[in-house]
Amino acid sequence: MAVSTGVQIARYYDFFRDKEIVFTKANLQSLRIDPKQIYLKYQGAQWPCLINSSSLQMAKIIIGTGTGVYTELAKKKDLSVSLRFCFLDQDNSPIHFFVNCVVDKIELYQNTDKLSLVTLNFTQRPPDDLIIRMGEFIEASENFINRKEDRILINKESLRKLSMEKEETVVYIDNVPRRCILKNISFSGANVMLVGIPKFLIGKPISLQIEFVDMTSPLLIKGSISHAVFYEGRKDISSVNVAFNTETIPMEYKFHINNFITNYQKNMLNSNKVNGVNIVNPEASDSSNENSDPAVQQSQGSVSNATN
Repeated sequence: MAVSTGVQIARYYDFFRDKEIVFTKANLQSLRIDPKQIYLKYQGAQWPCLINSSSLQMAKIIIGTGTGVYTELAKKKDLSVSLRFCFLDQDNSPIHFFVNCVVDKIELYQNTDKLSLVTLNFTQRPPDDLIIRMGEFIEASENFINRKEDRILINKESLRKLSMEKEETVVYIDNVPRRCILKNISFSGANVMLVGIPKFLIGKPISLQIEFVDMTSPLLIKGSISHAVFYEGRKDISSVNVAFNTETIPMEYKFHINNFITNYQKNMLNSNKVNGVNIVNPEASDSSNENSDPAVQQSQGSVSNATN
C-alpha cells in the first residue's frame, strides 16, 4: 500500500464513499482483512459476525438468526453499535479499529431463515485506515478498466517509483524459464526482450515474473504472447508483447501500477516533464522505436499509451 497524504485520503472519501466492495475470498486477501477478527460490539458485549460488504458509509454483516446478537438487534430500530475491522500489515501485524454505526435494516440472507443480513450505517466518517484501504482498492480496480493500456516504459526512474530493483527478470514459456529484459508494463500486459524466433513464440502461453522490493515474494502473472518481432539489427533476439490473463492478474500488481500512474498524473498537472524524464505522446510514438536502442527508450517518458 502506498503512503497516503491527508489530501489523498480526503479525495478517496469524496470520490468513493458510496462505492460498495463485496468481500469475496479474493477481495479479503487483496485488502488483507482478517475476517476472524471482525465482530460487532453492543452494550459492552462482543459478537462474532461475517462481513459481507462495505463502503465508506455503511457495511453489511451476516449473523445467525438463532444467536443472542440477532435477538438484541431485532428488539428495536436504529440501535447504536460498533463494528470492529481488522487489517493485517505487511509484517502480518493486526491493525484494528471500531466504526460507530446504527442498525438500518435486518433481512433474511439468501432466502434462508438461519442467517440474517444486517445493514449498518456509519454515523461519522470512518478512520483513515479504512479509507486508505478501500480507496486504493477501488481506484486500482477502476483504473485497471479505464487505463489498462497506459504503458510504463522501464528505466531507472520508473524502476525506483515502481519499487523494482532491475529490468532483468524471468519468463516461463511452455513452463521453460527464459531470461529476459523488461521494456514496458501496463495493467494489461508487458513488452520484454528475449532470445528467440518470433514465429515460434506468437500464441505461446507465458508467465512473467515480477519482483517488487516491498513484497516478500515475486509475483507470477500468466498470459499469452500476442505479438513478437525481431529486435532491430538482430536475428536471435525478439521483442515480445505479453497480454495478461485479466482474470488472474494479482491485485498487488494492480496496486503498484495504479500508484505509479496516479502519481505520474499528479506531476503532469504541474509540468510537461517528470523529474527530467520527457513525456512520450502516445499518438506520436512509433512502434518501431520499441525495437531501437534501449538507451533511446530510457531517455524518453514514463507513461505512453500503446497497443499490444
